[in-house]
Amino acid sequence: MKTKSNQGLLGALLIGVGCGLAAVGVALVVPAVANWSLSATDRAIRRSRELIGSAADTFAEVAGSASTHFDTAAKVAKSGTAKAAGAVETAARQVREYAS
Repeated sequence: MKTKSNQGLLGALLIGVGCGLAAVGVALVVPAVANWSLSATDRAIRRSRELIGSAADTFAEVAGSASTHFDTAAKVAKSGTAKAAGAVETAARQVREYAS
């Protein structure tokens, strides 16, 4: 009977030691996993900032190019409008001279 009692105590002791080792393992693994996840998040944020920065630069280049094209188109439209207005003015003058 005493042997069974000693074996029960030994089993309980081993279960306690196992739980203690598991707690120590968790205590060692949790900071490592937290550090890894924070570094991975930091890397992802840096990459996102780089992508956003390059996208902003690309957008600025496209906007500048479009602005240049719109300015050129506006100048052409103004000159075309001026020519058309001159032609209308000339035609109106001829009509007035013809009607008089």
